[in-house]
Amino acid sequence: MRSPLVGAYYSDWFPSNSTQGTLRQHLLPNQGADPSKVDSADPTVAEQAISEASRNGINFFALDYWPSRPAQNENIDAFLRASNLHDIKFCILYETWDLGFDAAHESTPVTPLMEFYFDLGLLSFARTYFPNPNYLRIHGRPVLVLYLTRTLTGDVAGMIDGARRLLETHGYDPFLIGDEIYWRVTATDPPATGSWFTPTPQSSRLQLFDAVTAYSLYIGDPDEPFSPWQDFVGYPGRTNIVADETHLYQEYARASAGRVPVIPDVQPGVNTRGVRLAVNEPAEPRQWLRGKSSGSTIEHFLNQIAAPVVEPSLPVVFVTSWNEWNEDTAVQPVGGSPTSRDDSPTGAEYTQGYTYGGEGATALAAIRDFVAVAWGEVRSDTGRSLAYVEVEALRGGKPVSTTRTDAEGWYVLRRTSGTTGPLTIESTGGQVSLRASSVVAGRADIHT
Repeated sequence: MRSPLVGAYYSDWFPSNSTQGTLRQHLLPNQGADPSKVDSADPTVAEQAISEASRNGINFFALDYWPSRPAQNENIDAFLRASNLHDIKFCILYETWDLGFDAAHESTPVTPLMEFYFDLGLLSFARTYFPNPNYLRIHGRPVLVLYLTRTLTGDVAGMIDGARRLLETHGYDPFLIGDEIYWRVTATDPPATGSWFTPTPQSSRLQLFDAVTAYSLYIGDPDEPFSPWQDFVGYPGRTNIVADETHLYQEYARASAGRVPVIPDVQPGVNTRGVRLAVNEPAEPRQWLRGKSSGSTIEHFLNQIAAPVVEPSLPVVFVTSWNEWNEDTAVQPVGGSPTSRDDSPTGAEYTQGYTYGGEGATALAAIRDFVAVAWGEVRSDTGRSLAYVEVEALRGGKPVSTTRTDAEGWYVLRRTSGTTGPLTIESTGGQVSLRASSVVAGRADIHT
């Protein structure tokens, strides 16, 4: 299998969102500085994230953009001031529901005023971000992810087509990815009476996009209609979550007769109890089974859901998320000590008895192993890191994978159809250190 592009959702709302609560704030023993208490306006925060993500196989970040939060959106500009920005791509995740969400019906009705602000916002950041050489493009087109399109009702076609025409007049042809895939969605044309929710893919809506995805398919709320929530409680390895999610992705692929590619999404686990304990959503543990690694859940999701679902015509996988600590879906490295205890009266209302803390980079390692055949560093004879030098994997003397080191001398050689069997790793720079995944059979010689 050729490595797909991997993108992670990047939240730029810290430290303000820390006040909403996180699981990590409640763990015992004390976990030290909460990872959400960082300043998204600080470019060095982005620099560390880019460094950690890019050397572990993440190709791009989807940066959060809210129509109603201009001050927060300025943090995108802070991200773009990262000195190592050229080591990763980025795109925008547009919070479509922020234009006018009706919570009672879980609907975002399309109105003329909403369309005006949608067009205005898209044109504004298209002019600002699309020309950036590090902006993510698919088939040469700038990528835009639209969050919660599955709640749009009314003249959705007019809204999307109108935005496309407006951007086209200014020279932009965006690749629109809709957040359509879920256990239940809001009907495009809701009935006058009765429920607005349906488990049926809304074909007329999803075909407005160049691809569709899901932000997260885990749901633990027993009041959610059409959700197989009871199948998901407990360690994922003992539930039906893999079969159910795979089936849902296939259902959406069929709904467009294969015309709209499906992009799978994976996560390392979910725990919303730190931010909304009263809702009582069951946690999805990061361990596939009791006693397994904290990266084992995402490892299985990558190999058992993403790999079978990802489409050759659009080899992309989303990860929820890089740093969404309110719902504890982050793959960002974190320290602390492993514990299943929290500061609730029972000692387990937040953790539900699952282990958290001290995960380190286990989730990132699972991503890296999924996409990479080899990784390491290139240094000079004096030990100096060599940035932006070429590294190749060769099989039988022929290049099968090529990359360049990042700003700190690290490289990731991605898996291709030819990267099985004994490999030789070479660099045009200095001394190569090599670490190889299990896909490398036999020996892996190091040449400089």
